[in-house]
Amino acid sequence: MAASWLLKRWCSTAATETTKGTRWQRLVNSRAGVWCRSLLGDYKEACREAVLGARERPLKASVYLGLLGGMYACYYSNPDDASFETSLLETSNRLALLSPWIRSGTSDGHVQTLVKLRNEGRLRYASLGIASLTYYTDYDSESSLYEARCSAISVPWAELPKRVLDVGFAGRWWVLDHKMKDFDINEEEFKHLPPALVAAVPASPQITERNERLHQESWKAVVMEDESNELDDMDTTVKETESNCI
Repeated sequence: MAASWLLKRWCSTAATETTKGTRWQRLVNSRAGVWCRSLLGDYKEACREAVLGARERPLKASVYLGLLGGMYACYYSNPDDASFETSLLETSNRLALLSPWIRSGTSDGHVQTLVKLRNEGRLRYASLGIASLTYYTDYDSESSLYEARCSAISVPWAELPKRVLDVGFAGRWWVLDHKMKDFDINEEEFKHLPPALVAAVPASPQITERNERLHQESWKAVVMEDESNELDDMDTTVKETESNCI
């Protein structure tokens, strides 16, 4: 009796599964499956239209591909906060190797300001995808002061352009590199020069090379010729002259 009941139950279950189909078929025919199939179809149609449009207008397609490649290169080479700190420490060490009398005041002042803000914990970093910004705030991020925690009296975003210290793009921090140009030249030394020297035009590279060559030749040893050789040469010249006259 029990065996016949189990046989009927198994047959009815098999028939039900056959009518409904497999689990994968039920998933494909569900709402989520239909939505996924329509989404894939839209993407397939968009790709096909993009390929056809690139064949019809190759110049426009190449411009778009160049822009996309440039954006990806900028995103890949976008500097982060660690690279800014590394560049800051390297420039600070390079200035520390120079005497204060020959440092550039512009370079030294800018680097000292950045180092002070870094030590106070007031430097901030913001990534824009293809570029980065470094700006400063009034308080440390870990400060527990009421002015630092209250959002109602915080600095608005409209003042962010005034607080930007550097811009990172294409793997470089442009403001820091610009400030470090001629960092080993003290501009204060040239403020007291006469106007004639200030307005003097620097020598061309050809004149500079010629002066360096002459300076190097002036250090060479003087070669003295033997007097006997000179007398022999004079005798030979006299004999040749007499023979020609005869």
